[in-house]
Amino acid sequence: MEMVDDGIMEKLDLKSIGFESTNDTFRITDFGCSVGPNTFFAVENIMKAVEHKHHAQFNNSPFSGFQVFFNDVTTNDFNTLFKALHSNEKYFSVGVPGTFFGRLLPRSTLHFAHSSYCLHWLSKVPKEVLESESAAWNKGSIQCDGLKK
Repeated sequence: MEMVDDGIMEKLDLKSIGFESTNDTFRITDFGCSVGPNTFFAVENIMKAVEHKHHAQFNNSPFSGFQVFFNDVTTNDFNTLFKALHSNEKYFSVGVPGTFFGRLLPRSTLHFAHSSYCLHWLSKVPKEVLESESAAWNKGSIQCDGLKK
């Protein structure tokens, strides 16, 4: 939480992304949200940090709110996820099923993207890892099961 708060306080400039002061909605996504409470903890930490930054940047003016996009593969149990949401949450929530190997949302939709666990659950090996000329080339230091050439 401290790293997120520090990063947002240092790097996020709400005015540069078009925020006026009180009428804008800050949009967050959690890629690989699953169904457990970790996604809610992460989102709450991000929201607290953004509110802190907003109050600092706009002299304690009220903050309008958040929209949170919860993303995971289509087989994720989004019903369980949304049943676990508290009814008094201060954000509007959206389920976004699908792989992030392609576009999930329109351009300029998000202000903050979070991912803490999705990379070790990839549904396929990214092609860049297999190309020896790529900066992401595996170089034999990463184990990839099910790899077919």
